[in-house]
Amino acid sequence: MNQADAPQRLEGEIIPPELAVRAMRDSGYRNTAYALAELIDNSVQAKARSVDVICIQGYELVNQRERRRMSAIGVLDNGEGMTPEVLRLALQFGNGTHLTDRRGIGRFGMGLPNSSISQCRRVEVWTWQNGPDNALYTYLDVDEIEGRRLYAVPFPVAQPLPEEWRARSDIVDTTGTLVVWTKFDEHRLTWRGAPATLRHTETLVGRMYRKFIDDGRLAIRLVALEDDEPTFDQYVRVNDPLYLMKNSSTPAPFDKEPMFQRWGDDDEVFTIEYGGAKHDVIVRMSWARPETVPDDRSDRGAKPYGKHAAKNLGVSVVRAGRELDLDSGWTNSYDPTERWWGVEVEFPPALDEVFGVTNNKQSTTIFSHMAQFDWRAEANPGESMSEFRERVQGEGDPRALLLPIVDHIRQQIQEVRGRLKKQTAGRRTKTDRHDKPTVEDLATTKFRERAEQGHETEYDKEQFREEDRQKLEEDLQEDKHYSEDVAREIADATLTRKRKVVFLTKAMEGYAFFNVEHKQGGLTAIVFNTNHPFYEQLIESLQPEIGEETDSELIDRVHKAADTLELLFAAWARYEMEEVRQQNRLFETRQEWGKMARFFLTEDDE
Repeated sequence: MNQADAPQRLEGEIIPPELAVRAMRDSGYRNTAYALAELIDNSVQAKARSVDVICIQGYELVNQRERRRMSAIGVLDNGEGMTPEVLRLALQFGNGTHLTDRRGIGRFGMGLPNSSISQCRRVEVWTWQNGPDNALYTYLDVDEIEGRRLYAVPFPVAQPLPEEWRARSDIVDTTGTLVVWTKFDEHRLTWRGAPATLRHTETLVGRMYRKFIDDGRLAIRLVALEDDEPTFDQYVRVNDPLYLMKNSSTPAPFDKEPMFQRWGDDDEVFTIEYGGAKHDVIVRMSWARPETVPDDRSDRGAKPYGKHAAKNLGVSVVRAGRELDLDSGWTNSYDPTERWWGVEVEFPPALDEVFGVTNNKQSTTIFSHMAQFDWRAEANPGESMSEFRERVQGEGDPRALLLPIVDHIRQQIQEVRGRLKKQTAGRRTKTDRHDKPTVEDLATTKFRERAEQGHETEYDKEQFREEDRQKLEEDLQEDKHYSEDVAREIADATLTRKRKVVFLTKAMEGYAFFNVEHKQGGLTAIVFNTNHPFYEQLIESLQPEIGEETDSELIDRVHKAADTLELLFAAWARYEMEEVRQQNRLFETRQEWGKMARFFLTEDDE
């Protein structure tokens, strides 16, 4: 290159354009599907009813071998099209017509150029408002920018929509836009083949635009062409992480009907005052229907629909009807129960700063951080949550506005986890748990022995009858939230085996890790509080639903339970130390309880 051809630098240049473009190419799009979603955003913002995503694939000679390679990806819509001025703005980084528009899904002015150059070296745009023959055309080319041959977006020129693209789509209308990517860096495309790219794109955009697809506002068609012959051609199906929508991509038998049911009667609405106005944030939840548990008591997680749900873990964050993120930070990835609940948080664009929406619309940084946020760690000594919230809100911290929402979500997730575990309780071990002698039967024997030894109570005299069985079944469903069939199994076994004791679970408020309930018919229910760490760390660890755990993982559970038991006694010891005035009473209580425990834990010779 001679001096005359060398790129000229402008005096005082802050950021050389070629360096800026290189940095922007690595702007953080998670994969090709997310980049394509940005183009679909533009179509939706332009009021498109239909969008076609078309991948062109062919064979090239590379190192004397023929290889199938992507040659072009086009996104065509029947939206409103653009004027020359708007088209030029749309290809400028950080510019656009929706920078101050808080009504739609756009705004940041980065979608079209940023997403495009993250995947390819050349992006071309045709747009028309009076028929495709009168289209306007312009482009960006990374090679030209890096070579200092392109300093500004070329002013749009009249150029009809190419015939080959018209032939590839049925949605070409009086108005519309076509964006074409070419000159790919292979390492930037997440998936090599067109069909694979489109399958993954369907999963993502079916989730992102599920509300638009479900109510008929938008149809997205995915097409892969090889020598202009389709190798993949289908419309995007709804992928609802709450599994409340019909006609979805969920495998049978839940492809036509919802797999989940609503959690609660109504959505929870939180009103946030921000920017001089009030804005509603809607939280909706769902959980698996009982029908998801197979009749043969096998693991529902191993079913095709269970594997589908495993790919939709997290809290779905929705802005203006379009999902930004499925945030897995709220889940316990090791717990198979997590796939069977769904949470959606929907907010308007006016709250972008409160939630921390990124300019590529892939996450909400502030809300995502709140998944692990513990206000107590930042509170002043003795400060309550409301006092903490008032203080940080006065400091302009947006987390104060989100704290009630986060607290509600955490409480509801904890509750739904307990309910879900009851759906499968006794399923795979129904016979062992309810028809054969269990710890309930052993406890019943001890209760009767104590009564026969002269310690009879009024409850020992009562008989558990059919009407008591019905009351117990109702209580298990309505108060303890057991599923209908499991509640019936427990109630039937209590009656047929003449049990005086049952062990149950319930999510309870307060600090007690168990409660004792005396039921009619002389039945005593020991109810473990699933909200207390005692339950998860001891009771649940020792009664796992054995699935794919290794021996090492099961041993870890036992060790965890043993540690929890020792800590439980340490908590009692500390309680005795601090209750100085009641030391004698506590000593006597410990002696008497120990005496009773010895009786219950000593087996008869026979």
